[in-house]
Amino acid sequence: MDKLIFEVKGDERKWNEILAEFYNDELAKECLVEYDATAKGHSARVHFLNYKNNPELINKLAKSENIISAYIINNKDITKNIR
Repeated sequence: MDKLIFEVKGDERKWNEILAEFYNDELAKECLVEYDATAKGHSARVHFLNYKNNPELINKLAKSENIISAYIINNKDITKNIR
């Protein structure tokens, strides 16, 4: 089973607004989001647990300046490094 993981930089907007740039409500039901706030900034790590190939989402992740890292894993192996 493939899993898509990406880390997003936070800003003044609410997390649901930031993450809405990358996926819709249907995809949101299939993900786990971990938030982290530190003195240096805010970030969220998003795990799509049952990821099915979505080229539009991959393109958004690859082009966004708010994405810190993004990759697809199968079991424990990285199968595609997006950013």
